[in-house]
Amino acid sequence: MKKLVNIDWNKVERTIGGLKFAVIIILCFTVAMIIGTFLESYYGTDFANRTVYKTFIFMLIQFGMLMSIIFAAFLRLPPKKRLYGFYTIHAGLIIIGVGSMITYIAGVDGVISLAPNEPNRQVILSKDVLKFTYPEEGKQVTTELPYSAFSKEINQEYEGINVVEYIPFAEGKFVWAEPINSYPEYAPIHSSKYFFKNPFASEEILLTLHPESSSEFLSSQTMGPLTFNYMPKNLAECFALNNPSGIIIWNSERGDCFTPEERNLPVKSTTANNRFVVVPVNGKLITFFPDFSPFPVDTQFQVDQKSTIRSFSKKLFEEKPALFLFGDRLSYYSKDSKKWIVENIELKGKPVSLPWMGAEINLLDHQERFVPFKLPVAVVPIQKNGVVIKGDIRAVRMNILGREYWATNYSPLSLIIGGQKVIIEVTKESLTLPFELALTQFKMDKDPGTNNPASYESFLKLFSDGKMTNHHVFMNNPLKHQGFTFYQASYSQDSGGNYSSTLAVNVDQGRFLKYLGSLMLVLGGIWHYNLNKRKKGAQA
Repeated sequence: MKKLVNIDWNKVERTIGGLKFAVIIILCFTVAMIIGTFLESYYGTDFANRTVYKTFIFMLIQFGMLMSIIFAAFLRLPPKKRLYGFYTIHAGLIIIGVGSMITYIAGVDGVISLAPNEPNRQVILSKDVLKFTYPEEGKQVTTELPYSAFSKEINQEYEGINVVEYIPFAEGKFVWAEPINSYPEYAPIHSSKYFFKNPFASEEILLTLHPESSSEFLSSQTMGPLTFNYMPKNLAECFALNNPSGIIIWNSERGDCFTPEERNLPVKSTTANNRFVVVPVNGKLITFFPDFSPFPVDTQFQVDQKSTIRSFSKKLFEEKPALFLFGDRLSYYSKDSKKWIVENIELKGKPVSLPWMGAEINLLDHQERFVPFKLPVAVVPIQKNGVVIKGDIRAVRMNILGREYWATNYSPLSLIIGGQKVIIEVTKESLTLPFELALTQFKMDKDPGTNNPASYESFLKLFSDGKMTNHHVFMNNPLKHQGFTFYQASYSQDSGGNYSSTLAVNVDQGRFLKYLGSLMLVLGGIWHYNLNKRKKGAQA
């Protein structure tokens, strides 16, 4: 039989409570804090949390510090009057440690974004989750993703979806991807990449009509006063007609078009001189007001935004610079000739000159059916001025029916699996507040002579228990309600110049213990100092 190992608990107590162990554990804590501070400055708070502050090793170091404090106090028992201050200090440190542990386990730390006059009660937390939504069943399922700083193998399966890998920090590498769904041959789903330059700027522009492309790839783009509009290829023929009305009727599913003049459809005007045209479609008459909307109105003058038949008024684009692109063709309005010009662009051929200050454009690439996609690649994030400028993509790789798919925080994945629609998205865990907040006004002061924000504050309405109250949140003046504390954190501004406010949301159940422990540290320090002072005075 093996002999049982005898543990000398007195030696363990002396070791953990001794000065040598305390110096070592404090040194480890200091080194970890230095590394964490450096990582937080260059790579962002989230990366520092995942690599240092919220790792098992850092928690173990903090636990070691707590044990060192507890055993150091035990070694000095039974109580001695000259050590009353010492006991108070160590008791305060222990209480702070317990309070911090309670906060870590049960606390809430998140953010809430408030757009002007839009009530919100959703708090976004730090944990990443993968959410499966089944719209037909009204069902949602979420699974927590690994809290890791680097790519992590998962290999979990849910209803035929095999989740393979999670990348918490990634950047997109551009590729052309196979479409997920099938489309008719005539469907306008093409994409093109152009190179535009003028004497003042140059830029690659990727425009697409593919319904599976993510939100970062659009069918229109603006560069200064010039707008680029990507259209179905067949519409170039109607642009070339230069019909007097300038109106084009087109089918968004097929991409074909015609003009009112071609089908002898009269363009009429209302008493307010608003043009309209009535178009017969499948035995029905639909009315367009092309100078106001591409969508038709029914007999009750309700706009039908689901209609595949739409209208387009070229006259709306004759005053300001506008370039229409159709893959390997382009069109623009010439003020000199008073008509629309349609030209061909050769793939990787000579640039086509444009009528705006020496501008020209090349066609670099064109795809009829492939989807423009940014393949997530794991990177170390980079932070600048408090904003992550590289590695802000969170991505999950999946295998579904033998095929690889990606879902990111910027581009959810929508699939038909077993005849049922499934939406898969990478998002943050959220908490629903028992009350609502709405932003009524955002105020920002700037440093004199600059655009740098000096301070910003939010004026809020709080809706709780059937009552509405007004609140003012700014630096050192948080809003507290039902155990939640809201601090002014940051802001954002949309293209229309409207400001939204971001508030940090905190619930700290261990706050009282941490305050109590801090008070005991102060009192214990004063007590210990006075006792030692009296002892030295007595000896003198």
